[in-house]
Amino acid sequence: MGKPTLYALLAGLSLIAAAYPASARIIIDCEKPAAAKVPAPANPVDPLAVTGKTSTAACGQKLQAVVPAPEKAQPINIVATGGAGMLKKAVKGEILPQGESALRDDLAFKYRLYRPDEPNGDAMVLLHGSGQDETSLVSLATKIAPHALLLAVRGRIMQDGTSRWYRRLTAVSFDQKDIHVEAKAFAGFLKQATEKYKIDLNRTTFLGYSNGANLVGAVMMLYPDMVKQAVLLRSMPVLTENTDANLAGARVLTVSGVADQTYAPFAPALATLLRAHGATVEAKSIKSDHGLGNDDVRVVSEWLSGTSAELKKN
Repeated sequence: MGKPTLYALLAGLSLIAAAYPASARIIIDCEKPAAAKVPAPANPVDPLAVTGKTSTAACGQKLQAVVPAPEKAQPINIVATGGAGMLKKAVKGEILPQGESALRDDLAFKYRLYRPDEPNGDAMVLLHGSGQDETSLVSLATKIAPHALLLAVRGRIMQDGTSRWYRRLTAVSFDQKDIHVEAKAFAGFLKQATEKYKIDLNRTTFLGYSNGANLVGAVMMLYPDMVKQAVLLRSMPVLTENTDANLAGARVLTVSGVADQTYAPFAPALATLLRAHGATVEAKSIKSDHGLGNDDVRVVSEWLSGTSAELKKN
């Protein structure tokens, strides 16, 4: 092959490459500074959204294959995936028992209702942590109570661009007026929702995580007849005032993480407060940080099984 012919061939290949659609090529922007990474909790079960963004770690690798179009997400057993490979949050509307999952806004709080294939009459009300939404505890709840109807509720306070249940002033101090307003609104929402969906509060467990668990604790102190049974994960007392709430008959499980430097120090005070008002409290501390994991599933499941056995005896 002569040199003129070779040069012409190379020029033609260059034109073809330039005209090839950009969408069919893998492009990684290695010039933009990567966002700071938040350390993932050890053995996490829930919390942040799954995204399709390409990791900047790939900048040092030679990528050759074209990324295929993403397929529709399928139901995932988060707990079974195990270890660091666990998703940090339930895929919205996908990880759930068969049943309703549409976001509803006909009451004071937005919510989703999940019906199990084989209901047993139990119900669970889910209150997420800061920066999450009503779907973030669904996968955890389905592992803990697979036969319970799930009422997953979204906090309606927006602060720093994230959903919360009340405004915070610092990491461990909170807007007291806001807590009162939102607790009252939640109590009203709960009354309407339980009537609308025929939910028996005597067979309902409130599962709250962090900011959501704190609201459950506040509701118990301000509206003591609402919550009969609660699981408070990584929680602390948030009301600065004392109340005359009578929690006799209420059952509570608190679960703190040994390495949770923010909330764990307040766990004993929370248990003491609830007991002082008559609640039966079991306080557990597990080898974890502020994140949720398989130990939470085990501890909560065992506690609920024991509580169910106790209720049958009575």
